[in-house]
Amino acid sequence: MSDVLQDVRYAFRLLVRQPGFTFITVAVLALGIGATTAIFSVVDAVLLRPLTYAHADRLVSLSNLWKRDGGGVRGTVSAPDFHDWHDQASSFDGMAAYFGGQTSVTIGAAADYVSVIRVTPEFFSVLSARAELGRLLSESEQQTGGALAVVVSHAFWQSRLGGKPDAIGRTLKFNQRVYAVVGVLAPSFRFPANADVWAPWWVVPETPSRSAHNYRAIGRLKPGVELSKAQAEMDGIAARLEREYPESNEGKAVAVDLLRDQVVRNVRTTLNLIFGVVLVVLLIACANVSNLLLARASSRTRELGVRTAVGATRARVVRQLITESALLALIAGVAGVLVAVWGVRGLVAIAPQGLPRLDKLAIDGRVLAFALIASIATSFAFGLAPAMQTSRVDVNEVLKQGSRSPAGGAGSRMRSALIVFEVAAAVVLTIAASLLIRSFAALTAADMGFPTDHLLVADTIVPSANIDAARQAVRFYRDLLPQLAAIPGVRSVAATTGVPTVVRSNGGYAIDGGPSFEQMRTRSPQALFTVVTPNYFDTIGARLVRGRDIGPADIEGAPLVAVINESMRREAFGDTDPVGRRIVTGFDAATGPDGTGFMTIVGVAADVRASDPSIAARPQIYMPFQQHPFPASSLTLVLRTASDPLQAATPTLQKIRSLNGDVPVRIRTMDDLLGIAVSAPRFRMILLVLFAALALVLAMAGVYGLVSFSVSQRTGEVGLRMALGARRSQIVALTLASGLKLTVAGVLIGWVAAFALVRLLSSMLYKIPAHDMLVFAAAPLLLTAVAALASLAPALRASRVDPAVALRAE
Repeated sequence: MSDVLQDVRYAFRLLVRQPGFTFITVAVLALGIGATTAIFSVVDAVLLRPLTYAHADRLVSLSNLWKRDGGGVRGTVSAPDFHDWHDQASSFDGMAAYFGGQTSVTIGAAADYVSVIRVTPEFFSVLSARAELGRLLSESEQQTGGALAVVVSHAFWQSRLGGKPDAIGRTLKFNQRVYAVVGVLAPSFRFPANADVWAPWWVVPETPSRSAHNYRAIGRLKPGVELSKAQAEMDGIAARLEREYPESNEGKAVAVDLLRDQVVRNVRTTLNLIFGVVLVVLLIACANVSNLLLARASSRTRELGVRTAVGATRARVVRQLITESALLALIAGVAGVLVAVWGVRGLVAIAPQGLPRLDKLAIDGRVLAFALIASIATSFAFGLAPAMQTSRVDVNEVLKQGSRSPAGGAGSRMRSALIVFEVAAAVVLTIAASLLIRSFAALTAADMGFPTDHLLVADTIVPSANIDAARQAVRFYRDLLPQLAAIPGVRSVAATTGVPTVVRSNGGYAIDGGPSFEQMRTRSPQALFTVVTPNYFDTIGARLVRGRDIGPADIEGAPLVAVINESMRREAFGDTDPVGRRIVTGFDAATGPDGTGFMTIVGVAADVRASDPSIAARPQIYMPFQQHPFPASSLTLVLRTASDPLQAATPTLQKIRSLNGDVPVRIRTMDDLLGIAVSAPRFRMILLVLFAALALVLAMAGVYGLVSFSVSQRTGEVGLRMALGARRSQIVALTLASGLKLTVAGVLIGWVAAFALVRLLSSMLYKIPAHDMLVFAAAPLLLTAVAALASLAPALRASRVDPAVALRAE
């Protein structure tokens, strides 16, 4: 132990005497360790940590799995199917269903958007939920007709109810009914994510159709039951339901997944990619520091030779050098934690909406342990090879040569190999980052089918629990729209249930004269259903290709009409004119004067991308809001303005509140919605570009350091060449060649590696091939040019060597 402490003290004194070397080494490692630790904190919070519920390893999600889509598309479940699953399955301790989302909730005198989830009686027991304050829903409250009661999240209690015990007993109003708050859940309970209020299942009548897939299901496996056994049992139940109800269940299977896997399914690939990238950056940092240590070792050969001459064994020398590396790594690890703290704040700021479990993100004991392990691992990664190489000293040769060491040999080959690795890794990351940049540029430039500027979007909900209230909601919007149109600077106003980027409903349709729903069973063609007010297409800026727009005369009681988009025209009618043809959907209970529910197509609109820019337009049916009052109680207002749309935000809010104070309002611009829609690819691109840039800087710093070291070692040779008549340009070319030779080798290796690896990015690219030749040509040229610039300064310095001074030094 005393020898180890002595080694540590000696290493510390040595690092203090060389502040420049110590600062550069610590800075390089801190960046690598800090970036890796920050990304690990996200991976740990999202992918690695178990769910914060008891028996988390036994919690599963249950989803419909559509065999007609290749067996890979999971979806929600119908209420009748869920009840059959619940009653027939024996592999579960409990099974529950839930549904819901953002709705209007009035707290006191103020209405706001709140996430309300309706749950079946076993929901809280499946997740082992407990109340922090008050109690959970009682058995009687969960029975149809019981007392109206809800439990709320800890965050909702603190932010909306004052965070005081007297919140128990307070009331919330939604769906035109008043509910008493009976409990506050523990802070760790947040399922589904961002839920605020949990109400009994029965308060909204369930949809009885097996074709209405509106619900999500979870379960808890019995102790000792494997996931595969539960899956096999559910396969059997699904097969029985398919035989018994072929008209609704044909092609429907069941997927049983661990709940944690289901929660992170959409982000796992991205996070694994980013973590792999940052590990490569850390390896580049280690290679850079290894090169620094190898260069530094050249000035210590006499010191180590003397220590060996007076009796130090090779193992003793290696231990001393490893101790120095470990001390450097631990100091860098501490600095890296500070970098990670700042990095985590940055990650939270740019993280896309919907990134699950982001509330668990923190620099805690697990993350600090990772930083410590990373520091220890890096100390060996960058320190062991230089230590072994430096410890191979020939005592006689070293003492004869003095303090200088030859420029060639194994040490030089190792430094060259490290530079080649750094450049190759930087090439791979630069190509990957360039692909994502080009993909994101193509994504943001995609034609949405309408001009997105000067559009103000205001989400609203008029509480409606029955058809009479829904008709009142229709009257509210009918009175509101003219008032909004009168706001100065507003050119046009409309409303819809499905503003682009926010898709709300879809389902099957049938054509009059073609196969009926009963004949098609589960194979009916699918379309997006959108309720709109008159003037919608003019306001949004979408063209009408043929026919007419939905107008003021398309009211309840009038013949049912619809406008379809070009995609649906091509899919359903081919080259024939669809205007005048009739279609029917299961969207709502509207049946029209003739009692059939068929809508006459009166127009065809140009395609509009309904979700995000990466997804092409899908078949879409637009229906008049006055003929579909139930969905029309929750509309998004769209205002096209002459200038900055946010100037109309305050007047819009005032107009809405003056008509109905129970209507919550959420105002954004269309550009804001588009930004949210592309937030995930932006997140990937920003991180990969940052790490690729860091890798490029580190690699070029390595090239600069190697060429500078080579110049310092070859001063005598350079002086001799110049004394024999070599021109400065020849010296510059010779020095540049030494750096560019390694750069070109690294570029070639990196190019081949990138060509093999970028297929992993294929699913993340939009309209850009993984092997985009522009990127594969430009990135190597960029690396080579930057390496030439990095080598230029030491090359110019070499050309200014005074031959007389250099030869005297020799």
